[in-house]
Amino acid sequence: MYMRGSQQKLQLNQLLREMHAAFAVAMGSGLLLAGGLAQATEMPTATVAAAAAGAVTDGTGGTDGADGSADTTDSAGAAASLQTITVTAQKREGKAQEVPSAITVLGGAQLLENGIGRSASEILNYVPNASAGTQQHGRPRWWIRGVGAGQQQIDFPNPVGFYLDDVYISNSTATGFPLFDVERVEVLRGPQGTLWGKNTTGGAINIISRKPSDYLDGYIKADYSSHETKLVEGAIGGTLKEDVLTGRLSFHSENQGEGPFNNLYTGKKDGALRDNAIRGQLQAKINRDLTANLNLHYRDYKSTGAITTTGSYAANGVYRNAYVPSTDSEDVSTNAPTVTAIKQSGANLTIQYDLGRATLTSITGYEDFKTNTLGDSDNTPLEISRGWSQASSHQFSEELRLASAKDDKISWVSGLHYFNEGINSASATARLPNDIAGALAGSTQPVGYNATNFTHQTRSFALFGSTTVNFTDRWLATAGLRWTTETKDLDLTRIQAASGTVTFGSAANWWQTVQGGNYTAASVANNNFRSTPSTTWRAWTYDFTPEYKITDQARAYFKYAHGIKSGGYNTGASDVRALNTVAPEKLDSVELGLKSEWLDRRLNFNASVFHYDYKNVQVNITGVYNGDPTQSVAYLQNVAKAHVNGAEFEIEALPVDQLHINANVGILRTQFDQFDIQNNGGNRNGNEFVRSPHLTALLAADYRIPLANGGKVVLSADIRYTSKQFYYVDPQNDTRYLLNQPGYSLLNARASYTLPGGNHVFTLYSNNLGDKVYKNHTLTTYVPGTTNGDTIYWGQRRTVGGSYTYYF
Repeated sequence: MYMRGSQQKLQLNQLLREMHAAFAVAMGSGLLLAGGLAQATEMPTATVAAAAAGAVTDGTGGTDGADGSADTTDSAGAAASLQTITVTAQKREGKAQEVPSAITVLGGAQLLENGIGRSASEILNYVPNASAGTQQHGRPRWWIRGVGAGQQQIDFPNPVGFYLDDVYISNSTATGFPLFDVERVEVLRGPQGTLWGKNTTGGAINIISRKPSDYLDGYIKADYSSHETKLVEGAIGGTLKEDVLTGRLSFHSENQGEGPFNNLYTGKKDGALRDNAIRGQLQAKINRDLTANLNLHYRDYKSTGAITTTGSYAANGVYRNAYVPSTDSEDVSTNAPTVTAIKQSGANLTIQYDLGRATLTSITGYEDFKTNTLGDSDNTPLEISRGWSQASSHQFSEELRLASAKDDKISWVSGLHYFNEGINSASATARLPNDIAGALAGSTQPVGYNATNFTHQTRSFALFGSTTVNFTDRWLATAGLRWTTETKDLDLTRIQAASGTVTFGSAANWWQTVQGGNYTAASVANNNFRSTPSTTWRAWTYDFTPEYKITDQARAYFKYAHGIKSGGYNTGASDVRALNTVAPEKLDSVELGLKSEWLDRRLNFNASVFHYDYKNVQVNITGVYNGDPTQSVAYLQNVAKAHVNGAEFEIEALPVDQLHINANVGILRTQFDQFDIQNNGGNRNGNEFVRSPHLTALLAADYRIPLANGGKVVLSADIRYTSKQFYYVDPQNDTRYLLNQPGYSLLNARASYTLPGGNHVFTLYSNNLGDKVYKNHTLTTYVPGTTNGDTIYWGQRRTVGGSYTYYF
């Protein structure tokens, strides 16, 4: 690895020591497991067969191992083993343990059985060095290995690429949908720019829906949990015309009877949500070589707010407010209604044509998204600021690729990708002329108004190819190259009225009254403007990955990858001086990895160490203009240089046939090396990336108890630890305690009973069993030397519930 300076050498030495300790822990755990596994493999055949006899089908077409835990015995009495998981991480089917990349796979049965996926963001809780910040189900923000983005703008893509059935979804706000009737989720860590394209410097998440089958199958699930939350989901599929046409219909409906938050100002419950989604698929076998799958989907989401608390500080960091907030994270105190509504729909068509020694695949996708929000921007009972926004996006994409047979000595995949997205956005904030009740009665707040409207168009085209050469039975190497051209056009108008100059026609619909231009107001210097930039970027991304098969069950790989994240515009600028264009991010990664299977596939051990050189990192920061603390400006800027070092260890094991264990450890060090804040704002060299805890760890286990009547009981639990992390790039200290989260653990537990036959499953569960209070996300208006506010989005407190699932 190429390191810069003695400080980084010290950091690297410290990281290596921690990696050694973590490796020792992981190997120690592996040896303990191995002892149990060795005993299990020495069991008499009759004993093994008896233990396996308790295995029953789960109704989804697989066995108990459909969640990745095990392949059960056959009639000959062979011992159970870990399931072989097939993935498409390399744009073709392959075994997960043979993909030379760090990848985590969550099976659809695992998601269903453990209640994972009410929001897509939940999946990263099971991935090392990964996290997601959310405002309920509406706006996830993704981070993998410290690479992510917290920007709220709808036009600002995340550097963790998100895909639904291989269709890239650019709008991060559109990626919070529930996961239901899913075949699997693949989470790829590290740059994936060659095969997956732009905006994958952090990694890629691919959600694969369960496809129609040629036999009748499905399930129905009913769930009831805290806050009067009712959830019903299900699916049914099968043959519509024998040997020609199959179909599948899936749905998800979640409704909260009451919100989880106590509004101390109104005396009501806030935060209730409704999330309904449906998906229909048709799969046609046109002839022996040609198949087509059509996927249509729709979602309707509405929420009355997320858990928020706003605090503000004086210049010396003392916490202060114009009112005294509650210390309970489930208490809010807002005087204005908060509503978020999302409607999204889409379609994708996948056509595959088998040409004999190659396969031609076409993936055509269209996504439409609309959202409306109305809220109390200051999150207090004071009439300080209200917000409104309305946005829509529509995107069309086409990928055409040709792949050779994978078993060839030289195998390859090549293709092209086209993407077109249009965005319309309108937003406004205002201070209404309401008197403040209580201690501040008689005072009248000044009034003000600002609005930002823009249209944003993105067009991109890419050509890509990747080739794998098997030099010997042990040595092989893969090299890939991608060329991308992208153009972004923006037409943005911003209006801001001076304080005390706006006349509102209706407090209830203030944004409509003013947005139509029905006001007379003095403009604010630098804040009324129109901008129409157009920029084209072109870039190459590439990777090179040699592999060595140590044995038939173990392989080591070295991977070098160069990735990019798109450039863009600061559409959230509150001042013309901050409306800038940021250059694309560039990331160079080197990674050394090991993938291995042991003891007749009862133990998998994977490890990776990595180093990133990161340039032009795009960050949001609130600063001052020319050193004047009275002129605060929200900047979106490039940070010249940064680096990341880290390691990951993963274990999956079957110590005995009924016990399945998953464990992982992630170690991470991130640092900005050359971070100069614009306009004489100083530098923040040495600061860490946001959402980059030094340590994440997961331990998950499920124990399956076969019963004499043919039923079974499953006891499962998982605990995840996340060390201290920062939610803002500046400042990073304990004085600004609302902007960081100390280390914490979350424990989930479940118990289920399956009736004989495997069709009926009853489950009781609790998430966040210890009722841990923790921050999930924060926003800030911090400027050094001024009074500012921080807004907290709290994580979900303890919930308890029960469910019934019927498989057919």
